[in-house]
Amino acid sequence: MASPTYNYRVEKENTDNEIQYLFMSKGERDIVKAVQYNYVGDLDGKRIFNLAFGDYDLETDELDDESNTANGDVFRVFNTVLNTIPSFFETFPNEIIVVSGSDSKPEFIEKCRENCEKNCQETCRKSGRRIGIYRGYVDKNFEELNKEFDFYGGSPSPADAKNTILEPYVQNKKYTSVFVYKK
Repeated sequence: MASPTYNYRVEKENTDNEIQYLFMSKGERDIVKAVQYNYVGDLDGKRIFNLAFGDYDLETDELDDESNTANGDVFRVFNTVLNTIPSFFETFPNEIIVVSGSDSKPEFIEKCRENCEKNCQETCRKSGRRIGIYRGYVDKNFEELNKEFDFYGGSPSPADAKNTILEPYVQNKKYTSVFVYKK
């Protein structure tokens, strides 16, 4: 997959509903990062696991997926997150990963508007940046990635925004979530 990366270690591997990877971001300071896959539901007889990523607090055992630490190693951190995907599929070969980004949720937009620095009107300019990074990676590397994975794009249903409409992934289309299946 992607390189250069940090070495990571597997935590919480022996559960049926979660797997977690920890690594150290070594930029301006040392920051423990976590990639966590949690079971969130079922689709077509397969279990869906949400990919969550963020700073990890060893004392509270909590992941902060809203932090933006700007540690000077963004590409290496992103590549490390991506490199946990094959490991996830070794443990859960027949399941699905969903990536959506914590900044795509309505709660993020409401919170952002409270202290908006960008004078956003109807559309929050900070919303959807994280999923945009993942979509950009898939778009750029689609042909190569598609040899090993199937991708579906998710968008909110016009009838009920809490439901997601899935379609085979179309490069350069704006989705709020990306679903990844191992071939």
